[in-house]
Amino acid sequence: MSVLDMKLDRSFDVFDSDRDGRLEKSDVTGLSDRLAESLGCAPDAVAHLRASLADLWDTVFQKMDRNDDGGVDRQEFRAAFRARIVTDQNRIWERIRNMSNAWTELADRDGDGMLSREEYTSLLHGMFRLPRETFDEAFNRLDADGDGQLSRAEISSAMKEYYTSEDHTARGNQFFGRL
Repeated sequence: MSVLDMKLDRSFDVFDSDRDGRLEKSDVTGLSDRLAESLGCAPDAVAHLRASLADLWDTVFQKMDRNDDGGVDRQEFRAAFRARIVTDQNRIWERIRNMSNAWTELADRDGDGMLSREEYTSLLHGMFRLPRETFDEAFNRLDADGDGQLSRAEISSAMKEYYTSEDHTARGNQFFGRL
């Protein structure tokens, strides 16, 4: 299995909140509600994130459903994501960046425009229910300038590497923790 396939499988698992092996719109948009709950925010506070996740579903994920069964399985996700990256790079990155900016804004509790280690850990633990320990090493790798904070540029760069790089040592591979 290629490095990119491993990362796409991890991403699929992160989005598949009910663990049924299929992505549906409720899996994707539900990430915003989980984040609101974990951060102690009112559901209205995540409206921008919910809208960006719904847009990501409507414009990217839903089109992956090749057999029209209302969901996206792992193979559809892998194949379509690889194809979409090649043919629609600018639009898909705009949507992913919008989603990333929306969740970064929510997680940035002190409003400095950066994510501290705790803010990053709370964000990913809250949205994806991955263990907090998963993110210590990831944070260190993603913090490219070593300032103890993740900027939007570092987060965006890491996400782009995560979804495109076949390089096993790429910094962005750590976005959801060690592969």
